[in-house]
Amino acid sequence: MFATASVGLSDLGFDGPAVVAGEYWRLATSHLTHLDFRHAVTNAVGAGVVAAILLAFHRLATVFGCTAVIAAVISAASLLFFGESRHAGFSGILYGLAAMAVIRLSPRSPWLAATVAIVLIAGIVTALADWGRPWTADIAVHTHLCGIAAGVAIGLWLRPESVGPHDHDGRRQSP
Repeated sequence: MFATASVGLSDLGFDGPAVVAGEYWRLATSHLTHLDFRHAVTNAVGAGVVAAILLAFHRLATVFGCTAVIAAVISAASLLFFGESRHAGFSGILYGLAAMAVIRLSPRSPWLAATVAIVLIAGIVTALADWGRPWTADIAVHTHLCGIAAGVAIGLWLRPESVGPHDHDGRRQSP
């Protein structure tokens, strides 16, 4: 699912000037391309945990659709507001999906929702402070923030309280 730097980072990672020059595939492939194996594994494990939470509330197709929307928001923001940036990785999408999980978990399991929210905030703070990382690249903080914003918006939109006794996926809410 995830490629690493040895597999096409220079051709697949986000590169604003290259996208403007016509390499539009980078808008999608940058989310699946990683700096190294550790980066890819970290994002894959996180994606598995968050997917397990979200699949308790949504169908797989809904989670995939939300993933695509979050990716599109991150790519559009990267191009429009951070056009000179170069980045790769799934973590911006992962932060967005985790924000959705926080919203869905909060009524049923506030302590778990708070734990996930703290992890998201800690990730942003450590990136902004440039504290220790397992690899030596800069974090594209804007991808994480855009992911969170998109995830919160989608999570609130899909919130079951806004649609009655069934959520958007047709699943019955538990009391």
